Amino acid sequence: MSFPPQPPPPSGPNPYASPPFAAPVTSFATVASQSRMEYMRSYQYIFENPDWLKNVLFLGLLYIAAVIPGVNLLIQVVYLGFQFEIIESLLKSQGRQYPNFDFGRFGDYLGRGIWPFLANMVASFVIIPLFYIGLLVGFLAVGGIVSAAGEEMGPAIGITIGAVLLVLFIAGFIALSLPMAAMILRAGLAQDFASAFQFDWISDFCKKMWLEMFVAGLFLSATATVLLLLGVVAVCIGVLFTLPLVIMASAHLLYQLYVVYLSRGGMPVTVKITAQPMVGPPM
Repeated sequence: MSFPPQPPPPSGPNPYASPPFAAPVTSFATVASQSRMEYMRSYQYIFENPDWLKNVLFLGLLYIAAVIPGVNLLIQVVYLGFQFEIIESLLKSQGRQYPNFDFGRFGDYLGRGIWPFLANMVASFVIIPLFYIGLLVGFLAVGGIVSAAGEEMGPAIGITIGAVLLVLFIAGFIALSLPMAAMILRAGLAQDFASAFQFDWISDFCKKMWLEMFVAGLFLSATATVLLLLGVVAVCIGVLFTLPLVIMASAHLLYQLYVVYLSRGGMPVTVKITAQPMVGPPM
């Protein structure tokens, strides 16, 4: 018995084969509905999750492990990874939801937090030495001027110049910290180390958001100081509750900075999407 001739196999890709896995990406350019910062919102949103207390406790317990030598840096990376999962969820839900902290996803947090951590470390190696070199040069210059002015005028001139230099150094430190914050934000969103050094994006972000970044830094520093002092007063155990609030507030401030930046015509970052569940009330 003879069989009819079979058609030759297709030369192209198999149409029935499963497509290779690739993490979905998006620019989230369409979420730019917030045109100004809402600083208190960075704390308020925490309590809209029905599991907020559990999240705070878990993050606080993780902080206890940071006292173990060599574990502190690891915990910092995990915190960064969770912060950027919060940011991604807020972008997905337009600010309405964020995920619960899950010890089962510890490795995912490490994998996500390593990129902004490395970007911050590399930038610190360059920026922080520049700051201290400038500080040293300033002190030497003041000392030389005071010596040249003599015993009568020297102290008054030294105090005056020292006060001016102090203001300049503070302004310089803030100016140097702004591009570092932009680099961390971009590396965390893109989940890519090299992406942190796209200097045209960093420059554009700082030009559009420098004032909001400055105010957000002051707001977070002030509220963190108050909360951590309250935690210390509460037999030091309170820090385990207040520190997680600061960590989650920092994530929301970064989210707001990015969304406001987009609303001002900023360049969106291509964000890799993870599959973490989001929890929060519909709004």
